[in-house]
Amino acid sequence: MNKKISLVSLILVFALFTNGCSQEVSLIETTKDYVTIYSNDNISIKISNTVKDNENIYNTILESLQKINRFSPIHNIEIDIDEKHVIPKVEDSIKCNSNFAETEEFRKELIKRSYGIYDNWISEGLYGKIFDVNKKGIEFSNYYKNHEFSLFGVRFFEPFIPKEEAENVQAASIDLVEYLIKNGKKEELLKNQIYISDIEEWAEEKNIDVSYQQSIDSLMNRMEVNKLKPNIYLTLNTREEINGFTIDINTMDEQYDAAKKIEDAILKFDTDIVRIREGIKRDAPNFYRDYSHVIENMPKIHYYFDIDALINSAETEKDIVLKSLLAQIHEHNHILIGNYFKSKKNNNSIRPLLWLNEGLANYLDVAYTDSAEFITEDMLKTILYAKENDNKLDEEAKEFIEIMFKVLKENNIEVNNLNKVMKDKDGRINATTIISTMGVKFGKFIMPKDILIDVVGFDISSQNAWPMGAGNHINYRANQSFTNYLIQEYGLEKLLYLMVEDFTTLTYEEYFGKSYEELKVHWIKYLKENIKAIELIL
Repeated sequence: MNKKISLVSLILVFALFTNGCSQEVSLIETTKDYVTIYSNDNISIKISNTVKDNENIYNTILESLQKINRFSPIHNIEIDIDEKHVIPKVEDSIKCNSNFAETEEFRKELIKRSYGIYDNWISEGLYGKIFDVNKKGIEFSNYYKNHEFSLFGVRFFEPFIPKEEAENVQAASIDLVEYLIKNGKKEELLKNQIYISDIEEWAEEKNIDVSYQQSIDSLMNRMEVNKLKPNIYLTLNTREEINGFTIDINTMDEQYDAAKKIEDAILKFDTDIVRIREGIKRDAPNFYRDYSHVIENMPKIHYYFDIDALINSAETEKDIVLKSLLAQIHEHNHILIGNYFKSKKNNNSIRPLLWLNEGLANYLDVAYTDSAEFITEDMLKTILYAKENDNKLDEEAKEFIEIMFKVLKENNIEVNNLNKVMKDKDGRINATTIISTMGVKFGKFIMPKDILIDVVGFDISSQNAWPMGAGNHINYRANQSFTNYLIQEYGLEKLLYLMVEDFTTLTYEEYFGKSYEELKVHWIKYLKENIKAIELIL
């Protein structure tokens, strides 16, 4: 009997020793000229000598890491504390100043970086568990009797949601994480591998309808949100699955003033990008075969949502400024078919032809996504408003409105009902060709005032001497119609292959068998043969 007790005691002591030791964080201190580093194989804390209360800051961070590590061993984390990091930056590491290091948000970031967690509801729930935060006093079940249930990150933060919703999401997250841990899902939580099926039983017990959560299922396990920068409302970040991206939302308006709108926009990003890829694969199979490694491996794009920006623009191979959400896929197309292809093909700094770059970006949007319908609808609504208030217009503007409505009517396009003509690829291309052709005669009415009427791009000086650069002088909207014609006549594949040609010496005659001026003549002839009453806007 005594031997048995001794053996059990020995096993318990061994278990306590091994588990206890492995769960305590032990760091080695290294002092350098400007910084002190505390580290082991999984943890690195770098504290600059500019931090006044160096030792207390370290002890505060260490205490938090001890709690996290006792819950589950930390995989990997890097922390850089320096007073120059006034605006916290969180990517693979956490870079911030000493003030942020003492906040609740910092402790939540410690949890996320320690385990590589994306979804904010998981980190929120684990924060409640690890740091013993009690939100159970909030009756979130009652709240969700009258509200849609969503766990995703954007719903935690102002200005997207009211305080009441944030508190209920947080309370639900803490309760759900505790429930999942009790049901053996701790490892899945730490690996961001929780699915709708894992929460259905909990939701049923709480009488919560998860149908909306199911409708945005593809966001699960891939999206995080950081509200760290005082001069930027929010940063969203996704894992690179369908569409990897980071979004900085600089200014707010009715475009994205609610969490649900942001969630819808992200899902639309995914859908449109998949449709573009599938469209190229189907309609330009040889090109897709040659460049699938580029098409299917886009860089992680950094979007800047800013309603105060001058225009929507693809700034670099991975940076896009969006004044309007509707412009997302168009700007994405510029990166897909523009600079990115050129760099992959030639590894040089030659910019693509502006007329071709813009024309293809417009075409891919129109042919394969629904964005063109909304853009066209907005344009037509503006013109409809002008028609209904034509007493404020001069004679030239009135003439334009009357002609436009006549051409649309002749081609059975109803301004207030675009569904019929925009429901398929051919209908969308036809409708946008009609509207864009108006740029030939009425460019100033359908172009923004800050864009040159007869120039596709702003900076064409470096391409004036190129044999195929003549098209850069065409009106932006007319160029859309012109490119649509070229694709109808020569095929999408031929136009896409032109993007990767050395067009600095290539001529229109060599590539299309006609000069630029001859192509424009044939374009107008094509329009007259295929669109009723088009002569009125030529």
